[in-house]
Amino acid sequence: MAVSTIAGKTIGFALEYSLGHVTHAQNLKATVARGRSVDPVYVELDYHDQSQAWQRLPGVRSNWSLRASLGAYRGLRPHARRLQAALFHTQVTSLLSAGLMRRIPSLISLDATPEQYDALGAHYGHAVGKGKLEEFKKRMNCRAFAAARHLITWSEWAKGSLVRDYGVPSDKVTVIPPGIDTETWDFAAERSARHRQGGGREVCFLFVGGDFARKGGDTLLEAFAQLPAGLPARLSIVTKSDIGKQAEEISRRTGRAITVWNGLKPNSPELRQRFAEADVFVFPSLADCLPLAVMEALSAGLPVITTHVGALSEAVEDGVCGRVVPAENASALTQVIAAVAGDPEGCRRMGGRAREVAKERFDATRNYRRLVSLVEGVAE
Repeated sequence: MAVSTIAGKTIGFALEYSLGHVTHAQNLKATVARGRSVDPVYVELDYHDQSQAWQRLPGVRSNWSLRASLGAYRGLRPHARRLQAALFHTQVTSLLSAGLMRRIPSLISLDATPEQYDALGAHYGHAVGKGKLEEFKKRMNCRAFAAARHLITWSEWAKGSLVRDYGVPSDKVTVIPPGIDTETWDFAAERSARHRQGGGREVCFLFVGGDFARKGGDTLLEAFAQLPAGLPARLSIVTKSDIGKQAEEISRRTGRAITVWNGLKPNSPELRQRFAEADVFVFPSLADCLPLAVMEALSAGLPVITTHVGALSEAVEDGVCGRVVPAENASALTQVIAAVAGDPEGCRRMGGRAREVAKERFDATRNYRRLVSLVEGVAE
């Protein structure tokens, strides 16, 4: 856990650092740093950090909700008298701070509710408890949601669950998707230069997902192995998972180029280069909420092939800025990949619309300013 302060309204930010929330926290902090209206107190809650003795206590060490919410409370409590507002992201950081939230005007932001996470949990290695334990967890979440002045969700999908499953009034919830720097992720010049080079070039499909299996990587490799011979398609994979031998075997068997990139950092030049080189983003996820990688792909002007999971089909309108297929269906994915690869003009048209969607809905400057403005409004 790290705590830092940087003038204006003094606002606490308890930020979860896990999976895609790392990029979200970085983008939020960058927006705050560019402004002058907020004096932030950051409590950074790293999923992998167990450097403090209390983080290693039995019952705490293995329970992320307890570790994150206790860390947020310990980090914000010393600053409570001077804080004018607080933002907790995600709801797991807020569970032990209901009393604090009643004294300090607070907001909770989240990408998915616990109910939704439980429904997707098997793919995250998350086991759903039974009986009284689950009832207790729901009471804790309801208590935190009630203590907050306002709630922010990344999607209508998540807002719907708050209203339906937790009884939160609809007007207490504002949908603000996370955002990305759409100018940084604009590769139109590079793509135009490639297209001017003329015919014969293979269509480059890009997959980005740290957890290869959960993001549908196995389904993707199976689908690529089934593509018709002679189809001009190659695959670039960015992942943390060790799938080199698996990819090599399919590449050898099919004669298709499959390149695996490990260790690329979020927002890094190396990662952006992969997007610049690609023609289509393929993301057949089995379990997700609203991943930033999809927003990066849309901003990069890439048609997105994805699945009916979480809020993915909310971001990608089928046939407009990409295609949406059933999860874990390699045959359906093969058909869509082949159709997109065989229609260069349609691919470019969807890519152009993808870029427009990113600028309209997922621009970091606009979305994070909205978020910070909402927090400042609560402080007033």
